[in-house]
Amino acid sequence: MRRKSGIIIWLVIIITIPALFLTWQYVDYRSASRVLPAEMSMAGLLVEGMTPDHALNALEVAFATPVEVTYRGQPLSLSPDSVELRYNAEETRASLDEILAARSGFDGFIAHVLRRPPEPVDVPVAVAFSEERLAGFLARIAMQYDQSPQGPVPLPASLTFRPGEPGYELDVESSRARLAAALTSATERQVELVVRTDEAPPLEMDTLGQLLQSLLDDHASLIPGIFVKDLQTGDELEINADIAYAGLSVLKISILEETYRILDAPLDPEITEWLSNTLGVTSSNFQANLLLRDVIGEGDGYRGAENLTGSMNYLGLRNTFMVAPYDEVGALTIVTPANSRTDITTEPDPYMQTTPLDIGLLLEMIHQCSHGGGALMTAYPGAFTADECSQMFEWLAQNRIDSLIEAGVSPETVVAHKHGFTGDTHADAALVLSPGGDFVLVVYLYRPQWLEWEESSSLIADIAAATYNYFNSTQ
Repeated sequence: MRRKSGIIIWLVIIITIPALFLTWQYVDYRSASRVLPAEMSMAGLLVEGMTPDHALNALEVAFATPVEVTYRGQPLSLSPDSVELRYNAEETRASLDEILAARSGFDGFIAHVLRRPPEPVDVPVAVAFSEERLAGFLARIAMQYDQSPQGPVPLPASLTFRPGEPGYELDVESSRARLAAALTSATERQVELVVRTDEAPPLEMDTLGQLLQSLLDDHASLIPGIFVKDLQTGDELEINADIAYAGLSVLKISILEETYRILDAPLDPEITEWLSNTLGVTSSNFQANLLLRDVIGEGDGYRGAENLTGSMNYLGLRNTFMVAPYDEVGALTIVTPANSRTDITTEPDPYMQTTPLDIGLLLEMIHQCSHGGGALMTAYPGAFTADECSQMFEWLAQNRIDSLIEAGVSPETVVAHKHGFTGDTHADAALVLSPGGDFVLVVYLYRPQWLEWEESSSLIADIAAATYNYFNSTQ
């Protein structure tokens, strides 16, 4: 009898303990069911441990909060009402109840007992907005904040350039997708709009032309002739560059070129002295004529002028000629396209003429030749070497006057040039080796009857400074 009683007691214990455990687990399960389970989210908001009412209220607060928007750092705000955003709490509650019901019952209780982690679930949230209103918001933002690229602007007061500015354009489609996601999110309520950037336009020769023209506008009745060439890109700027001007001492550049075409380096001391005095500060017309007579003209100065003219024409410089040596007169002049114009005239010397364009191209030929190529070597095979053309450059670089083009560039910049002037015409023509790039600059100025040195020298220096700043705008 005792043995039977002991068995009954043990059976009761065995049944009671699991029953008590399951009862305790069920009570705990029912208690846990009053709040939302782990790994549950709604519109990006983690609602684990919240009651359903608390979660739905948190969503309502979130959807009523404006979306913080930025356009390239500019803070903006998008009000939910402005896009007719509507949050349907009842529909959202129905979706939540449906998911909770699927997790309840025996399977849910067993999962709780076994401490099986629930699968992540994102409860659908009933929220909508007006696509049309959102498109209108983006259109207003684009209209207010988008800007087209702005080109560089000349600054006459400083002879410099204000850099160009990039353009900005709202990427409407990409930004719309970001805003739509933020409007329907309870947590990610900040949006950086997608903005495309268009690079700022580069500084171009036309802008330099605007700056130079602004300088020239202050000098009434002056007829300027300007030629600029970028020796890296080949870009050119011309202001009256094909007008005929008096050749002046600037034409001694062509005498230099012809001397090296005819003679081989090294030159004998006498020729060297003639070149030094012809191209240096003294700018001797007498010794220039010796080169015309004894080197280019085979003993005849007029033939030297004729040969020089023929060579210039052969090089394509058809507006450049000499019919007589310096300080001499010729029997006639030469008709060229430049001096045939009837719309403008500088009353050029009838015996020697050129244009800023012709002289600029001749300087470019010397520069190219010093690097082993170019028109001089093509037109006269074997007549020039790179070393001879480099010597021509050095001759021009020794002409130091600390005025005109030299006065407009930095002290360390190499300026190989030849200047010249008469009462009504002043000029300077240069190859300039600057840190930002090598360039040709030729400036002729003409004023009827008389041109003051104070006016021309400062204007040419300003033109040189503006041109130098163009090539060195990033230095």
